[in-house]
Amino acid sequence: MSFIPIMQTNLADKANIFNTLIEESPMPIALYTGENMIIEVANKAMLKAWGRDASVIGQELALALPELKDQPFLDILKQVRSTGMPYEAKEDKAVLLNDNVLQTFYFDFTYKPLLDSDGNVWGILNNATDVTELVNAKFKVEQSEALLRQMIYDAPVAIGILKGRDLIIEDANDDLLKIWRKSKAVIGLKLLDGLPEIANQPFPELLQQVYNSGVAHYGYETKARLEHNGVEDDFYFNFVYDPIFGQDGEVTGIMVVANEITLQVVSKMEAAKSEERFRNFMYDIPMATAYYETENMVISLANDEMLRFWGKDKSVIGKTVAEAIPELNLQPSVETLKKVYQTGISYHADQEEFLVIIDGKEQKRWFSFTYKPIKDANGQVYAIIHAATDVTKLVQLQQQKDEFLGIASHELKTPVTSIKAYAQVLERMIRSEGDEKKATMVRKMDQQLNRLTGLIGDLLDVTKIQSGKMTFNPIEFDFDAVVEDIVDEMQHISSKHKIICNLESNAIVFADKERIGQVITNFLSNAIKYSTDADEIDVATYSQNGEVILSVRDYGIGISEDLQHLVFDQFYRVDGNLQHTYPGLGLGLYISAEIIKSEGGRIWVESTAGEGATFFFALKIK
Repeated sequence: MSFIPIMQTNLADKANIFNTLIEESPMPIALYTGENMIIEVANKAMLKAWGRDASVIGQELALALPELKDQPFLDILKQVRSTGMPYEAKEDKAVLLNDNVLQTFYFDFTYKPLLDSDGNVWGILNNATDVTELVNAKFKVEQSEALLRQMIYDAPVAIGILKGRDLIIEDANDDLLKIWRKSKAVIGLKLLDGLPEIANQPFPELLQQVYNSGVAHYGYETKARLEHNGVEDDFYFNFVYDPIFGQDGEVTGIMVVANEITLQVVSKMEAAKSEERFRNFMYDIPMATAYYETENMVISLANDEMLRFWGKDKSVIGKTVAEAIPELNLQPSVETLKKVYQTGISYHADQEEFLVIIDGKEQKRWFSFTYKPIKDANGQVYAIIHAATDVTKLVQLQQQKDEFLGIASHELKTPVTSIKAYAQVLERMIRSEGDEKKATMVRKMDQQLNRLTGLIGDLLDVTKIQSGKMTFNPIEFDFDAVVEDIVDEMQHISSKHKIICNLESNAIVFADKERIGQVITNFLSNAIKYSTDADEIDVATYSQNGEVILSVRDYGIGISEDLQHLVFDQFYRVDGNLQHTYPGLGLGLYISAEIIKSEGGRIWVESTAGEGATFFFALKIK
């Protein structure tokens, strides 16, 4: 049906042209007449939009497109007809049957009422534009933006979006706001309005560089000065400024991804300061020190004193101990270091002998040193500190002293033995003449010679111990019987003390009988010497866990707990009351300890100051 009634023949050509324009227009156009909205005209574009053919022309719109029943369009058309007011919509949704499938489309459209000469609506012109692709594209963009926004808010790191060259804060998740020390009030503001404190920091310039170049910027352990509650402070971040590109390939914004690492950086800086202090301490300490890392014992630090000990220079730093000091490979120190690393147990040695190469010459040196393992928070060893003192001169002096003591003891022993023999002969001669007073004086001289002989014997034993020349002649013997014999001898010497025995070991031991007797005698002599105000000494033997144990208890001055570890040291003597020092060289317990250790036994003391002391030793039972 023609859109323009042909009433005049001279208008026919114009009408055909107009009808053709309507029919071929790419914009969907339709004309509805009457109360039932009869489809008078529908061009190709409208029929395509409806998914119909020209057979619908002349039908009621509601019958031609039944899917419109539950949609608002028919009611809107009735309203336009009744009011005479046009209706316009943008991106309105319409569900239409297309290829026998209901599909969703979006249109910009108008319903324009057509009036007759009396002003009555005789028809409604429907112009439409299919904007489905545009709406879907916008919807996808909105979905993408919503997804991006959700990702930003759900991300485990701080993320924000800055839009445009003015860097408008479009989005910032809670983590980023926390980093900035700001609230959501900054969203929508320019970055420098929201964070004015960064104006004189490098970040605005970096952001502009990213915006202009389209190249991301990565920052590591970067310091930022931020304001919070009116106070500015330094914070540290790893961050990325990543450009956002529009459809035209131009930068439209910047994504900010940040991770605050203030605690880590501060800890790292403190660790660096601590390490620097540690290194300065290691270099300045007068003791030789070195620091080895990893199980391979890489020398990461060695002060000048340690380098001097090794006869090396700083070129050894960074090398393993085995590489830097190859002469140690055939000595136990390298294996000892590995053991300390593996077990986590410190190792200490006194006066240990080493062969070192200094100025190209092999030299014998002695060191006292400690290997101390360094552990991490999990208790794993990651390094070892080596602290050492060169005691070569001390050892050499000790050797000279021992040599002197050995020579002096030997030289003294012969004349003292002769004097003792002369004294005994002289005593018998005087006593035979009936002069008891002179005989008693000679006997006292003989007793002092006995004491001197004992001291000389102790000195000789010390020199033998120091030189490793003390000999042992082990035999099987009844332990209790030996103790009983020695107690009888000592009881005759000391009439003041009563020695009470409780001998219940019934043990046979395999050891040097004379040397063990020497230890028992020393225990009893000490008990008598240090209990002058008491009159009783207790001696006991018993068997326990495959060992025979001897104890000698006195009721004398005792030994305080802080001094007990010294009593078996060479030349140690216990001080008495009123600054009185008990006689002796302080060698007896040292010699006793060395004898018991050489026999594979144990020796110890239990005491309370003022309440006496109990000395013990234990030997394996055969």
